[in-house]
Amino acid sequence: MLFQKEYSFRGSHADKVNKLTSQFDNSASAKFFSRNIDVYILAPLIGFLYGRKADQDKSGSETTKIFPEQLIREQTILKYNYQLIMLLDKKHEPSFDERLNKAFRNYGNESEQTLSDERSYEQYVLGGVDILYEKLIEGATTPEDYITKLYDFMEEFNERYNESVSDEKILDLCALARS
Repeated sequence: MLFQKEYSFRGSHADKVNKLTSQFDNSASAKFFSRNIDVYILAPLIGFLYGRKADQDKSGSETTKIFPEQLIREQTILKYNYQLIMLLDKKHEPSFDERLNKAFRNYGNESEQTLSDERSYEQYVLGGVDILYEKLIEGATTPEDYITKLYDFMEEFNERYNESVSDEKILDLCALARS
């Protein structure tokens, strides 16, 4: 069952998660995510919203894990994200009634269809990791680069999905992130 046992990012995704959870400013101890579970919570939503899926990279030997205790502690949020994506994913399932079944009635059973839905969800997780890495880490070398990339990503996200957040609020969040 999903969110009950240890989860491992592998290969390039492990490297990306490690960089997303690493300090980018030694003097301020700044980083985008404190823990792997924080990436795991946000990544499927980003992957879904950007329409990006990725398969697990098995080419490298690097892994980074999320322990079962963390998954169980955050299970309410993780289950909510899963159900939300199952409800909204018209590409994976055009029928609204069937999406309802996937999100609520079939969640947690061991059918082949549920396993397929869980694989689809994991692909959104990995696609989201790719996007977060590209938008926040890739090409940045100085703390200012990282802050600029964060601002640009938040601004792009705002333009794409949420016109009600002002540039001033984004600047305030960036200032808060620096302190």
